[in-house]
Amino acid sequence: MELKQVLGNTYVIDAAAGTLVFYKTGAHEGILIDTGYAKEDREELIRTFELSNMRPKGVIVSHTHYDHAGNAQALKDRYGCPILASLAEAGTAMSVMSYRGAYPAMTPKEIDDMMAGQCYQVDQVIMPRERVTLFCGVPFGILPLYGHTPGHIGVVTPDHVAYLADALMSEEVMHASKMPSAVCREDDLKAKKSLHALKCEAYVLAHRGVYTQIGDLIDKNVAFILERAELVYSCLEGDMSEEEWVRAVYRRLEMHSRRAFKCAVCERNMRSFIDYLADGGRVVIERREGVCWYHKK
Repeated sequence: MELKQVLGNTYVIDAAAGTLVFYKTGAHEGILIDTGYAKEDREELIRTFELSNMRPKGVIVSHTHYDHAGNAQALKDRYGCPILASLAEAGTAMSVMSYRGAYPAMTPKEIDDMMAGQCYQVDQVIMPRERVTLFCGVPFGILPLYGHTPGHIGVVTPDHVAYLADALMSEEVMHASKMPSAVCREDDLKAKKSLHALKCEAYVLAHRGVYTQIGDLIDKNVAFILERAELVYSCLEGDMSEEEWVRAVYRRLEMHSRRAFKCAVCERNMRSFIDYLADGGRVVIERREGVCWYHKK
């Protein structure tokens, strides 16, 4: 890993998890935005700080997915740096059982095994209507990009560089993605479209890359989500339970994972498409004997 300058005091770090942002606040310190995987990134991230004679004086977490928040508490413990996150993400990060709300298909023990040591305690909370926040003496713009997670945010540095976290996918990521991640597809689409109004000098995607223009990429992201919604819709034949519908989509997309986490993520993301289609009036939900059944309207 190394610090690569984007503009002014804004730098990026290419980690295994994706692209992290580091905003320098002095010769030997700065604020880290997102923290990467615990296992894959922690040692290398700390080594990068030590070799460059830098230290994080604060950590901002865009959302609590483990590839973004995996090292937040570890860095806080090591460097004494406070953590900033949105209200919704701060609540999720408090305990392993809070994380389970994002992955209901996993058992408490499975969640505990995966997330051990990755919960974090937030020191400063971003409220839902807050658009600028002063953190460690630095004013950051806050972008409410909800949908990917309930409190997912982007961050604009004083150099007018926008870190968009997981709000947009690169074309490479879209090409490889079978079941794009979101808890609320409608909100996620609104977040993507809202970025057309954002005017910054540069834009950083978590997965991955630095851009000077994102208009075409926004449109491609929206088109990809809508296309994937149509694929999910086309897999609904007659009356189907959610389990049957998920299985049909799995087969269509040739998804084969049996890992608990992968299956839980797929179920959550599939649910976001089901909700989108149902709330859009294209799918009817019938609840019989405690089970949801679906058919096209």
